[in-house]
Amino acid sequence: MVQVTDQLTAFNKSQFEAALRFAEITAESFEKLADVQFNAVKAAFADGVKSVKHLSTIKDPSELTAVSSTLAQPAWEKAQAYAKAVYDVAATTQSGISALLEQQVSAFNKNVAVALDDVLKNAPPGSEGAVFAVRSVIQSGSAACESMIKATKHMVAAAESSAATISAQATSARKKAA
Repeated sequence: MVQVTDQLTAFNKSQFEAALRFAEITAESFEKLADVQFNAVKAAFADGVKSVKHLSTIKDPSELTAVSSTLAQPAWEKAQAYAKAVYDVAATTQSGISALLEQQVSAFNKNVAVALDDVLKNAPPGSEGAVFAVRSVIQSGSAACESMIKATKHMVAAAESSAATISAQATSARKKAA
């Protein structure tokens, strides 16, 4: 009984630490996102003031089209930079949470294997088949979790590659048009 209590205590402690780490990752992400948004708003305000000052100096309506095209270029680049910064925060958050989940799955698998070994040692004669069947099911579930984690990492890498390609194409198309 003491061994089970110690195991439960250790499990609860590890789950509490995992919850704290998850909260830490989330808080860091919110802080980074708030910083990105604050800087974007600050830059947008400064750009707006600059644009209004520039527009107030225009005396000829034909200058308006030239000025509007020159103001649109930096706005597009800043929008791309903002989207990239938000994506980077999201990717960092996803990476941290994935690492935490992988660690939790690994620890769970190890604990289950130890518990099954204890059950097998103390099992009545003839129950080995049932214990091995349970172990097989758990190993299959673990393999499925690992496959999902690998597939998720592959999808994230593919999405990052696609986003980089689309961004490069949009930038080159914009440069050609200018």
